[in-house]
Amino acid sequence: MESTTQPDSKSQNLNVFRGPDSMVRYFDPDQNPPLPLVEVPDTLNPLRADGVRIYAKMLTTLPAQNIKSLPALRMLRMDPSAQNKSIVEASSGSTVLSLAIISRVLWGNEDVTAHVTNKKPLAQLRLLRFFGLKISLYGGLAQQEPTDPRGIMCRLRRLVDENPQVCYPGQYDNPNNWRAHAQWTGPQILRQLPEVNIFCSTVGTGGCITGTGCFLKEHKPSVKVVGVFNVFGDPTPGPRHLEGFCTCGFPWKDTVDALEEIPSVDSYRMSMRLSREGLICGPSSGEALCGLLKYLNSMKAAGELHQLADSATGEISCVFTCNDLPYQYMDNYFQRLGEEEFPSIENEILMNCDQDTYDERWEIHPEEATRLIAAAYHPHLQPISVTTYRDKDEGPRKSTPTNSTRERESLTVIDLRAPEDYTNSHAPQSISLPLRGNRPGIKDFFANAQMIQVFWTRLRQLFDENSEILPRSSPVLILCYDGEVSRLATSILRARGVEAHSVFGGYEALADVSREGTYGEVKRDAESVVPAKGARVRRVEAIAIGNVADTL
Repeated sequence: MESTTQPDSKSQNLNVFRGPDSMVRYFDPDQNPPLPLVEVPDTLNPLRADGVRIYAKMLTTLPAQNIKSLPALRMLRMDPSAQNKSIVEASSGSTVLSLAIISRVLWGNEDVTAHVTNKKPLAQLRLLRFFGLKISLYGGLAQQEPTDPRGIMCRLRRLVDENPQVCYPGQYDNPNNWRAHAQWTGPQILRQLPEVNIFCSTVGTGGCITGTGCFLKEHKPSVKVVGVFNVFGDPTPGPRHLEGFCTCGFPWKDTVDALEEIPSVDSYRMSMRLSREGLICGPSSGEALCGLLKYLNSMKAAGELHQLADSATGEISCVFTCNDLPYQYMDNYFQRLGEEEFPSIENEILMNCDQDTYDERWEIHPEEATRLIAAAYHPHLQPISVTTYRDKDEGPRKSTPTNSTRERESLTVIDLRAPEDYTNSHAPQSISLPLRGNRPGIKDFFANAQMIQVFWTRLRQLFDENSEILPRSSPVLILCYDGEVSRLATSILRARGVEAHSVFGGYEALADVSREGTYGEVKRDAESVVPAKGARVRRVEAIAIGNVADTL
């Protein structure tokens, strides 16, 4: 497809795409610089002292971030009728994802269905749906052969024969698959690295190894082509095992010079090493480098490594492909590799506690807490605005004024402080529910993983044992010494459906506000504090105060 708008030279040089066909040109390899070819660091090249130089062809830097977007682009371009058809493909990964993106870019066609094994992890199915694909699951064998008459690919071919409104690109037998790499990947590599001696890639559909290999051998017959496969019964996502690939109809047999098989654990480990060094890539890319190194080591062991060297440089220049990204396979990395291969998690105990949501709106200003208490027990006070803290250093933030009826609903105040501190002073009508171990002067509570775990466990038990005092239809105010433990308590209660709030700065800040005397004189009749189980009861005598919170 030709561009309808020619880019100016300045935009083209700066890699800028503008105009009505900007996306079409963005996905056109001919409108982009060559994809990066990066020499791997010596830590990943054990044969550097033998004159071996290894380069990664970063096909992950394509717009769709995977190797399959090149075949997808050419297959769709060469079948313009797909513009108005339902597109189907037997793929659970890069190919069908690329078809969906590119069909939308070229024509605005969003009708793409991925036919996927029902053994695929939910996270990968969600990835396809994220990109707008429909999904049709099939049962039975997960990785099926293209020529199996009982398999999904033969089923899709029959579907196309029966329904002319369906387009099945058929990545496994569509020659535009391998020709895409003959058109783009091979020419880029030869232009970037004329001294290339070895090209290595994993083999899935066979498109990359065939197309790139054919082009390189046509223009430089001395180039060796190495194909890398899965070990049978030990799959790495993307590549196939050799036994299944032998039925491939692409002209690969006259192109590939050596075949290597790599266990999946080695593939995952190598891709992790590549990614940690800055060449971010998925397991099939790690498999490609492992296969290349296996081939080179076998040549060295046979005393034939020097035969591969370039006559002009005396070096052996190798290229392997980085085909996709690691993120969608993250669970697989941890399943295949040992825990010792990953850095440990500090404070790992927190992964098993304190997992409920926190919300800055649930922490209120101490002045507002005092007003809520006053309004709950002295209904003649005026309604006010709720103030919350986003962060201790940011100060208060005003929210929408509350309704007086809402504010005067029954308020339950729960005090988590020690019984003796509650007896010395407390909020009117508050319930003493002492949390064992809670004390004044705890520094940086949320930095102490062990204390969080202990208090989280105790709070859950405390609320379980006193569930009858926790209302479901009216607010609860949680008090502690400095507000931090009550934040944890609020999170726990919110997860249980209780409308809980904590106070920024805790009871200490509440007491400081009460001493400022800002709410006018209020006379209050004698009232009793509602006791919790085992709590001491303190009777507050009738007094005349300048601030209702003076009884704190």
